Amino acid sequence: MGTHRGNGGSRGVSKGLIFTVVAVLLLIVAVGGWFWLGRHSAAQSRTAAAECVEGPASVPVTVDPDVATEVRAAADRFNATKQHVLDHCVSIAVTVQPSTAMVAGFTAKSWDTRLGPPPALWIPDSSRSVQAMRVPGVIQGTPMPIAVTPIVLAVPTQLRQALQTAKVGWSDLPTLQQGSLSKLGLGSWGSLRMAMPTGDDTLAAAAAVGSAVSGSDPLTDQSAHSGQVVSAISTLAQNAPKATDTTTALTTLASTSGAASAPIHAVAVTEQQLGAKGGLAEYAPTGSNPVADHPAALLSGTWVDQTQQTVAGMFADFLRTPAQQQLFTAAGFSAAPPQPVQIPAKTVLEQVHSVLANPVLGVQSTVLIDTSGAMGTSDGSTTRLTNAVGAISSTLDTMPPGFGVGVWTCSENLLGGDPYHIVSKTAPLSQAHRAELSSALGNISPTNFSSDSTYPALEAAYKSAVNGFATARTNSVLLITAGPGDSSAGAGNQLLTNITAATDPAHPVRINVIVLGNQGATALQTVAKQTGGTYTKLASSDDLAFGTAVNNALTAP
Repeated sequence: MGTHRGNGGSRGVSKGLIFTVVAVLLLIVAVGGWFWLGRHSAAQSRTAAAECVEGPASVPVTVDPDVATEVRAAADRFNATKQHVLDHCVSIAVTVQPSTAMVAGFTAKSWDTRLGPPPALWIPDSSRSVQAMRVPGVIQGTPMPIAVTPIVLAVPTQLRQALQTAKVGWSDLPTLQQGSLSKLGLGSWGSLRMAMPTGDDTLAAAAAVGSAVSGSDPLTDQSAHSGQVVSAISTLAQNAPKATDTTTALTTLASTSGAASAPIHAVAVTEQQLGAKGGLAEYAPTGSNPVADHPAALLSGTWVDQTQQTVAGMFADFLRTPAQQQLFTAAGFSAAPPQPVQIPAKTVLEQVHSVLANPVLGVQSTVLIDTSGAMGTSDGSTTRLTNAVGAISSTLDTMPPGFGVGVWTCSENLLGGDPYHIVSKTAPLSQAHRAELSSALGNISPTNFSSDSTYPALEAAYKSAVNGFATARTNSVLLITAGPGDSSAGAGNQLLTNITAATDPAHPVRINVIVLGNQGATALQTVAKQTGGTYTKLASSDDLAFGTAVNNALTAP
C-alpha cells in the first residue's frame, strides 16, 4: 500500500508564484519612478520659466502730470502681480512729462533725451494732444480714454451766479469778452476778462466756441475757416488778459476772487483741476461739452519691441479695470467711457491754434455789384441782380458787428457819369449801418446799358479798400458780375497794371470775383490770383452754390 502525508504537514510555496509577485512589484516601482521623473522634469521647466530666461524687461510709460499720481499707483499694483511675458519678467516704469513737451518731442527731427526714454505707452491730457502729435505709423489703433473730466470755466462765485442766471453759452463768450458784463448785472466788472493761456484747456474752449457759433459739433474744417468762427475765436484771444499758463491764471484768479477790478475773471480749466485747487466756482457754458479724456496711446515706433508692445497693451487694459478706475474717480475724474471721445480733426485743431496765436478780428469787404442789363436777366423766378442782393442780405444777417461791409454798384452812365456809385460806405456792422445797408440794397435796380464799366469800377474800389485798410482784419473787394462787358481797348491789361501799381504789401486787399452766366475774363482771373482772392464762375445765381460763394467771399478770413 502506498503511504499518505499526515494531517499536520505543510505544503511548500511555489517558486513560480514568488517570481511573479516580485516582477509585479518591480514593475510598479518602475512606473512610479517614471511618473516621478516626469513631474520633476515639469517642475524644473516651470522653475526655469519663473526665473525669466530672457531676463527682466522694463516698459516705459509717459503720462501727463494731471494723472501721474493715479497711473503710478496703478503701475505699482501691476508690477506687484509679477507678470511674465515672452520669458521676460516685466515691469512698468512711469515718466511724467507735460503733453505739450511730448508733442514737441514726437514731432521733432530727433528725440529729446530730457523727456526720458521714448515710451511704449503715452497718456496725454487729451485726444487733442494725440491729434497734434499724430505721425503716420506711430500710434497703434484708437487710443481709449482712461480718465475723463469736463472742461469748464473757473470763475468767482458772483460771476458764476450771473452766468447761470443768464444761461450763458460758449457762443456768448466773445461778446462778453469784447464788451461788458452789464447785461449780467455786473456793470462795474467791465468785460469778461477770460484768460487764454497756451494749453489744451484753452484750445478745447476755443473749439467749443467755434462749434457753438457754427452749429457743427465737433467743429469741422470748413466751419473752422469761416469768418464767423475765426472772428469769435479771435475776439476771445485779442481781448484776453495776459497769462503765461493755466496754473498762473488760476492762482491770480483765486487771489482776487470776487473783485470787480481783478485782472482775470475767468479761465478754462478741467473740472478735476478746479476741484483740487478750491476757492473758485465752476461754470459750464451751454452748448458743446469739451473734455480732457487722457487717452492711452499705444505706440509702435522702431524703439518699441514686441514684449513692450504686448505689456503696454496689457497695462492700458489694466488701467480701465474697475479696481484701477476707482483710483481716478477718487481723485475727481469721471470713469472712462466705453467709446473714444469725439474731437475735431487735426487740421481743425491746427486752424483753431493758428487763430489763437494770430487773431483776425473779422473781415472788411466792399461789395461791387454789376447793375448792367445782363444782371437784369431772369434766373429762376427772378433776376440775377435780385438773387445777388438776396445772397448778400442773407450773409449780412450772419456777420457779427466787428465785420465791415460796404456796397458799390457799377454800370455805364451812373450818377455823375462815373463808372461806379457808392451805395453805402464800408463800415463796421453796427445796427445803424445794417439798417442803412438793408435799405440801400433794396433800392438797387438794373440799368438798360450793356456796358458794365467793370474794370475802372474795380480799380476804384480796390484803391479805396487799400486807403481805408482796417488793421487786424481780412480786407477784400467782392465783384459780382454777369460780364465783364467793358469793351474799351486794352481795358484788361490796364486793369492789371493799375492794380499792381496800387498794391501795398503792408495793406493787403484780396479781390474775389463771382461771374454769373458768362465766360468771365482772363484779367479778372489774374487779379484775383494776384491778390490772393478767389475766382468763381457759375452758370446760375438761382442755387445754393451761388449763396455759398457769396458767403465764403464775405466771411472767410
